[in-house]
Amino acid sequence: MQWLPTFSLFLFLYPAGWFISHLFYLINQDISANDLSIIGTIITFSLFLILLPSWGKIRWKTNHLWLSIGLDFKNKFRAIKIFFSGFIFSFLLLLIFSLFIFLCGWIESIGYIKVGALINAILLIFGIVFAEELVFRAWLLEEMVLLFGLRRGIIFQSAIFSLAHYRSDIGLLALIPFLTGLFLFGIVLTLRRTIDNGSLFGCIGLHGGLVGIWHLFDSGMVVFSMHTPYFLLGPSKDMMNPIGSVVGITILLIIIFFQRRLFLRTGRFLASTVNASSKDETP
Repeated sequence: MQWLPTFSLFLFLYPAGWFISHLFYLINQDISANDLSIIGTIITFSLFLILLPSWGKIRWKTNHLWLSIGLDFKNKFRAIKIFFSGFIFSFLLLLIFSLFIFLCGWIESIGYIKVGALINAILLIFGIVFAEELVFRAWLLEEMVLLFGLRRGIIFQSAIFSLAHYRSDIGLLALIPFLTGLFLFGIVLTLRRTIDNGSLFGCIGLHGGLVGIWHLFDSGMVVFSMHTPYFLLGPSKDMMNPIGSVVGITILLIIIFFQRRLFLRTGRFLASTVNASSKDETP
């Protein structure tokens, strides 16, 4: 029954966020459905942050929650260094991707960075991406390792991360590579955390860099040719996202292949963090 608290947490948080957000609608009925959804998400995440310290004490038996989930704010220089190492890695990945497209002649022009797009990219990194990493690569990863052991825990965490981004507005043929890319990306982000000896800042830098920089590309900074094969830019013609492209998936597989040995040497910290079995079995 160890899975019951994990499963029930968000069964409580999402309805609570929905209920509280709809109180705003009673006050101001001009709020759009999209804004109401955003308010509900913010409230849900705020409740998650409030409950997390108690969760760490009761569930994980730790009095140093933020340190155990990889957010060591005491050594700010180290945190910044790790963040930018992940960010630079994301820049190099997108550079490789862009060079491939450029050498094939599928980039029509490169423009300037728009101020509005830059602000949105920064908000994406320190808002959405930070929240996702805290939920998936911190809380959920620790829970999955606690329940299923190291290897299976990583697989389950990456699968849930992928399925959480399910989109009903794209067809099955586009959805499969999109979710596959996200699954592999979840594993790569876990590798990033193990390489950084448990720090979450590298994951935030890597994830945020890819999301933020691609947002700049997609906001008019880079104009791709109409003749570019859609499967190289994303899973479908109507959705340009390199995470679900043939090139993106190939790059992620190469990263996992070359980092697998390093992962085997450093990944055990996760098991010790949540008192999991040193033999990679369910505790």
